[in-house]
Amino acid sequence: MILNGTEKSALLLMSIGSDQASEVLKYLTPFEVQELVTHMVNINNFSNVALNKVLTECYDLFMQNNNLVYNNNDEYISDMLIKAIGDKQGNVLLSEALETRNVKMSIKSLNAMEPSKLASLLEEQHAQIVSTILVYLDQNQSARVLSFFKEEKRIEIIIKISEFNGLEEKKFVELKNIINHLINKKKCTFSNTGGIKTVAKILRSMKIENEKNLLKKIESSNKELSSKIIKELYSFENIINIDDDVIKCLVKNLEEEKLYIALQGSHEIIKNKFFNNMDEEKLKNLSLYLKKKSYASNIAVENEQKLILMMIRNILDYGVFSIENLGKYYV
Repeated sequence: MILNGTEKSALLLMSIGSDQASEVLKYLTPFEVQELVTHMVNINNFSNVALNKVLTECYDLFMQNNNLVYNNNDEYISDMLIKAIGDKQGNVLLSEALETRNVKMSIKSLNAMEPSKLASLLEEQHAQIVSTILVYLDQNQSARVLSFFKEEKRIEIIIKISEFNGLEEKKFVELKNIINHLINKKKCTFSNTGGIKTVAKILRSMKIENEKNLLKKIESSNKELSSKIIKELYSFENIINIDDDVIKCLVKNLEEEKLYIALQGSHEIIKNKFFNNMDEEKLKNLSLYLKKKSYASNIAVENEQKLILMMIRNILDYGVFSIENLGKYYV
């Protein structure tokens, strides 16, 4: 790993003891101190080889004591700063650096999140908040998340990103709170244990007759719950998890007009799921359809999407599309 000058200095100061480090900081400008502290709180574990390389460059300074310890903890940094610039200023400087580090750690967890789930969490957020978060995310993750938004909001977000000039230090706390809220919401919304999603997965694994009978019994006692389960069962976004071979079979047996209506307003990733599984002629026709203004009602779109999901279930059950058995999948 190649270290720049500031990183070498930060590693060195965290190796010589807080008393000596604080004496060094007294000779630096506030800006230089802030730069060093920022690197200290974000520093990762370094190998002995890296540390020895830094120490070798400072051989004369460390000649009398080469049995050194690398101190990577917040208490050490706090002690060093208080001795160097005083209690109040030292704590303020450390607090700001720690907030910056915490935001970066929170962003790292967003980078590891599935793009479709992160997009779902950000969907209700203001475009300014979304754009700020996307700026700090990995570029590939930002691109994938952005593809899930509708075109109008995508354009708005891109414009705000182009106007972004950085975030003030005090705003990092607010950003961290927003990100942590999203992470906590994700744990509840996308929990893999229990909930409506788990019920839907179980029902989809049952025979269609048993599924329908169970739904009827649930409806008789709890219509609201039945409605939520059916909504999840026929969620069009579930298509992104379907094998390509099933989609190819569906496209082969589905009228182009029905698919055109079903894809109105869908996320780009869902459209691409179909685009990637059809021949060039159908792709060209569908692309032309989708560019035209649609007069299909929301109910018509939902009905065609529901039909597609029933056809997919049909294919999954029989291995091929069976039109004579399609009726049994209607709830």
